Amino acid sequence: MYINGQYLLLISLILFLIDAGLVIYHLIYRRLAIIPMRKVSLISAIMVTTLLVFGAIHIVNKQSDMLAHERAPFSIFTCSVYVTIILFWLIFLLKSADNTTRQLLESLMWISEANAPNLNGNAVYVHHLTEMIYNSLPIEYRLKVNPDELLYAALLIDIGQLGIPRELREKWGKLTPKERELMKKSPDIADKIIRSSGSFKRIAGWIRMSGERIDGTGRLGVSGRDIPLESRILAVACTFAALTLSRTYKASRSIPEAMEELRIVSGTQLDEMIVESFIQVPTEQIEECLEDVTRQNEDIRKLGSNI
Repeated sequence: MYINGQYLLLISLILFLIDAGLVIYHLIYRRLAIIPMRKVSLISAIMVTTLLVFGAIHIVNKQSDMLAHERAPFSIFTCSVYVTIILFWLIFLLKSADNTTRQLLESLMWISEANAPNLNGNAVYVHHLTEMIYNSLPIEYRLKVNPDELLYAALLIDIGQLGIPRELREKWGKLTPKERELMKKSPDIADKIIRSSGSFKRIAGWIRMSGERIDGTGRLGVSGRDIPLESRILAVACTFAALTLSRTYKASRSIPEAMEELRIVSGTQLDEMIVESFIQVPTEQIEECLEDVTRQNEDIRKLGSNI
């Protein structure tokens, strides 16, 4: 029983440490975008982590005493298994809720943009491009970003367009200087709309600053690393989407042409490191994404015209 008990305590120790890591990573560090980390929930998560770590330390310190009691190792092992199962179940439920919400939001953005000639599924396209950019970044940059929040920001990137007059959004031909200034207010409108939701306050700021230039000559005059990393990622995705999607006032560019344009504005308009990372994404992957967005956009338009 001594050897078996020792193994059970070792497994329990490992499980408690894994559980503590899961709480820190998923519920504190990589908190879910749709569930804001309030002070109460943060304190609760820290307390759970502390209890799990304390349990692991207790096993190490009291190992001899526990092994002296025949059923103690099995009881502790059973407890650690239950805690692990419940924690995995909770994280699974939260992730499922997050994914379902994002899928619903994606569907709503499709519907809202399907008949807008100057959007053409832009938000969903930016969403997929943002995911590609995030996956292409060096690990040290990916660790600085919450991917769930980032992808929500990408899907909501065009929500400020709701505050722009429809005749201006759908205008054929070039915009006048006055009209361009009005269109530039879209990020501010998005900020006001999104900030009303407690879950998306951080996202609102990223979208508002996604149009800023690295050299500081943008609308708000913010430059370099003062622009949030998330905003700089969105800026690359939005710029590439604008180049490769057709508009009423311009023709679309090919993917190689768009990549070359990104290189030209790298270091002045866009973050050089992010552009270099995105350029490494296989062209075939981007082409497949663009074709998929174009096909879905046409399918939704046909569906709307048949109703």
